[in-house]
Amino acid sequence: MLIYLLPIYVLVTMSLRTVQDIGSKLQFPRIINIGNYIAVFREGTIWRGFANSIILVVITCSVEIVFGALAAYGIARSKGRFAKYLRYGSMTIMMIPRVTLLVGTYSLMVKTKMVNTLWGLGLLLAATGMSATMFFYVNFLSSIPRALDEAATIDGASVLQTFFYIIMPQLKAITVTRIIVVANGSWNQYLMPMYLLQDKSKHTIILQIKNAFSLSNGIPNVPKACALCVVGILPVILLYLFLQRYIIEGQIDSSVK
Repeated sequence: MLIYLLPIYVLVTMSLRTVQDIGSKLQFPRIINIGNYIAVFREGTIWRGFANSIILVVITCSVEIVFGALAAYGIARSKGRFAKYLRYGSMTIMMIPRVTLLVGTYSLMVKTKMVNTLWGLGLLLAATGMSATMFFYVNFLSSIPRALDEAATIDGASVLQTFFYIIMPQLKAITVTRIIVVANGSWNQYLMPMYLLQDKSKHTIILQIKNAFSLSNGIPNVPKACALCVVGILPVILLYLFLQRYIIEGQIDSSVK
């Protein structure tokens, strides 16, 4: 944990320095400078980056969680060979590196006019992560007895009603876990936004951090870039702290039911 926290410590200490401070990165600055954070918020572009990142996270999580869970429910409750092949196929897709699909993906996004659109990027990220979501949901759904489905059918519930009102509440733990993982992945996504979001008004917070660390008139302002980076990672940390209690509650509810 100390090794993992060391880069974060360096990031925070660098964000509290001035440009002229060239002391050791491991040494806490003698004079704390919060002007870097003030400058980051005063410029105003960070709010646009936050808005774009939030839109991307909402689209990706909504599409991937809902449709991934529905697909997993169909696969888990089916007994045919086709469902078995779909399950193995989704596991195979998980093992394909996304970088290898970059050329074909970019060509497809250009042809469908989804470049420089947050909704297009959100659909792409949801599609690439769908196989992993299906894999996790299928394993959890296999442990839920079919008697719940049969009882709901006898009471007159449709398939969708059975899933959303009977089955989905049993999956609170895995749902919250996937929300955290998917939100973290889409928030920190760098490769696809770099190629697909060429319009600066559509840049996410990660692309703004990348631009901040780039040279500006030949002189990089590293402390200011570190301050932007610190602010950029806070929402993901707060999301985890807020949702972690629902993971425990979901496991307790599932065990009781």
